[in-house]
Amino acid sequence: MITKEKERLEKFPHQTDEGPSNLNSFCTVAFGRDGYEASLLMHSIRLHSNNKIYLMGDYEGLSHLQGEMPENVDVSIISSKDMDERRIEYSATPSTIWANCPRREAVGNQAWLSYRMDVMAKAIKETGNTMFLDADVILINPINCNFKSGLALSTQNGVCGGGYIYSNDPAFPENWRKLFKSDLAIEATPAAADQVCGKCGDLCTSRLHKHHDTTLFGTGHNYGPWRVKLPPRLESDTDQLLSEMGLSVNEDIYLDEGEGPEKLVSFHAHLQPKRGQRDSLYNLVRALYECLKRSLNANHRRLMNFINDTYIPNAHSYGLGT
Repeated sequence: MITKEKERLEKFPHQTDEGPSNLNSFCTVAFGRDGYEASLLMHSIRLHSNNKIYLMGDYEGLSHLQGEMPENVDVSIISSKDMDERRIEYSATPSTIWANCPRREAVGNQAWLSYRMDVMAKAIKETGNTMFLDADVILINPINCNFKSGLALSTQNGVCGGGYIYSNDPAFPENWRKLFKSDLAIEATPAAADQVCGKCGDLCTSRLHKHHDTTLFGTGHNYGPWRVKLPPRLESDTDQLLSEMGLSVNEDIYLDEGEGPEKLVSFHAHLQPKRGQRDSLYNLVRALYECLKRSLNANHRRLMNFINDTYIPNAHSYGLGT
């Protein structure tokens, strides 16, 4: 299913990180426990940018942000009635979910995923362009792109994930919504094997790029578990771990995946993973903590202090990063 999509992705030009940045806003959604992660995301954004942040979520998600809301944030509260209506509108059955979808277990989440389109539409309308980030993204360095395309995407598991997207095109959110809803209705049959699932928010770029001038983010962006080729809970010392992951640290944090080191811009993983994800994310989180501790960049020290003192009190005591 993914092979032909990978071939298409290889033909897309890469978005450079050469500024000056022309990014106008950020946006995210926060439902339930995701609100806790959104507080860290917004804190990391504010270390690098004062641009407006658009936040959309339910009452539970926003309750986690009390006392942690930064300035210049536009908040939209989603009512339980609206969410119930979305669950009916965005529904799927096991017969329409691809067996090899990387997030098959998240089959019930299509309703809240649909709000990604809503928050992007609002941000683009009001500021001209926006960067959508999943709540569990952490900015390590500023997004310093001078965007010249209407859409910039990042690959996850061989397709373009829906958790890290730039756009300046007012038509994009609705085009994405139409594709998302149509993919929910596609029967998972061998005849449809070239379709990208869409059930977990992934973008079928083979169709979207026909409507949008598209580029792909570079190596330093959206670094997450789909980029780490390590056995779960690999018990190596920290120097070996960073080397195996292609990470290096001095005045900043760098990632080298074979084409030379680039600054790490963003890290995408749950620092408090769900039970079934803990082993697979153990070394990823461990490496992040170690990089933040070793870096000479003052913002990295501030971020680690926030994690250790506020977000996950005494994070160092878990042995991650030590």
